[in-house]
Amino acid sequence: MLINALCEYENLREKTDSTPEGWEKQSVHYLIILSSDGRIANVLDIRTPYKAHDKKGREKTAYKPKDVLLPKRTQKSGIGSNYVEHRALYIFGLNYDKESGKFTPEDKTDKAKKSHSAFVKHELEFMNGLDSPVCNAYRSFIESWVPENETENPALMKLGKNVENAYFAFSLGVGKPYLQEDAQLKEKYNAILSTETKRQSESANTAVCGILGQRLPIARLHDKVTFPFGQPSGSQLVSMNDTAFESYGKTQSYNSNVSELAMKKYTSALKYLLSDSAHHFIIGKMTVILFAMKENDTSECNMIRKLTSGAQSAVDSVAEGDIKSAGEHIRSGVAPDTEQLESVDKNAVFYIAGFTPNGPRISQKFILKDSFGNIVKNLQKHQDDLRIREDSDRQIYFSGIKKELLQPKKGGKSDKSSNDDVPPPVMSSIMHAAFTGSKYPDGMLATVIERIKRDSDDDKNKFIKLNDTRVGMIKACLVRKHREEVITMSWNTENKNPAYLCGGLFAIYEKIQRDSAENTLNTTIKD
Repeated sequence: MLINALCEYENLREKTDSTPEGWEKQSVHYLIILSSDGRIANVLDIRTPYKAHDKKGREKTAYKPKDVLLPKRTQKSGIGSNYVEHRALYIFGLNYDKESGKFTPEDKTDKAKKSHSAFVKHELEFMNGLDSPVCNAYRSFIESWVPENETENPALMKLGKNVENAYFAFSLGVGKPYLQEDAQLKEKYNAILSTETKRQSESANTAVCGILGQRLPIARLHDKVTFPFGQPSGSQLVSMNDTAFESYGKTQSYNSNVSELAMKKYTSALKYLLSDSAHHFIIGKMTVILFAMKENDTSECNMIRKLTSGAQSAVDSVAEGDIKSAGEHIRSGVAPDTEQLESVDKNAVFYIAGFTPNGPRISQKFILKDSFGNIVKNLQKHQDDLRIREDSDRQIYFSGIKKELLQPKKGGKSDKSSNDDVPPPVMSSIMHAAFTGSKYPDGMLATVIERIKRDSDDDKNKFIKLNDTRVGMIKACLVRKHREEVITMSWNTENKNPAYLCGGLFAIYEKIQRDSAENTLNTTIKD
């Protein structure tokens, strides 16, 4: 279901995406301006600032990297250079030392030195025979750059620690073409690409693709995707790297019967969704991707992100107004009328899927498919079930639910016996219940009750043990489990259920006990 949906989504993207075969969009933070003799004349920040919001809804300035077309990035594990490299460790061969505030080529595994050596060898071979101003400057830079002599390079020192997680492009000046746009370089790379494609086609293992239904070359290895909290080298959604996973004599990913074409489509779609802030959000170590089956689904995705996490990426003014309107409706307990929202399609087929890293693989935790309108209505029910005060307009995001299921941190440290994160199966089940209107997992109720029993208030914060969110979570679990019975927060004189009456009587007995002892008791009849 997921791979098929991603392939369909990629087909929609291809209608508006003019990315040539063998090339891909890569996020770049800085532009290296080279002089004609290969020296770094300047390093420019090419990110675009925009207004965003943090998890608490506070406005902040965020920066979006610039997407540039580069030759397809390498999928090989270990050290290997790209055509027209963009990674700092390969280009500069230096690590940033936080203590000294300087750069050094040294590290425990010599990764910086090995990476830079691979870059120099690969790129000098590729640039051989190319004769244009930007190619000559790039070649001169590679030949003259000695990492040991550049530990205090002014351009790098200005960037400091930002170098470590930044990606770079090359040019001869502001407004001038980037290195990869050079006509000679593009011609040589496309010739290499054509030769490699022909070689793969001649040696391909063909079969009927389980996704596209056509007889096509089957992918032996699936492209890696850079995944939050996953391996830096990338993770795979489909991977068979042990004989235990083989069958019918088919080794590696031949066993999955996903064609090379389908593999390229779904991995390209997944990379795009993970690179665009409007199409994913992160809860703990779980990454949730969002997409609708339409050419431009940014407004729908932004609305779901806003309603579930409080986050919002840069959008146009019309969509921003709709997102704000939907949030106000849900906070007030009234389902937003998606027909009155100008920028969204209530009938659009919408997908939500959650993933966690699992070593070199990506583990899918849940996936759901529904109309956009139904999902928004279910989120309104989710907030209704969590609300314990009718006059409250506070939204409880997934991050708030997660927080209440964890051991509270005191003095910067948490209870060693507790986990630092909510188990992914519990968190994914909670999210699935919110999006579908189904019953919350038993683990949610059990965990929040356990936290209430174990946690204690302190002088600075008297709402650790019991607060509105925790009470709301208990109420929501009970309401979803017994939907036919209306559970009110005030005493319901019409309810004659024996369990309900006994519970109320028990609460009165306990209050009498506590009041008579002036709240000095450590244990009461409930214990």
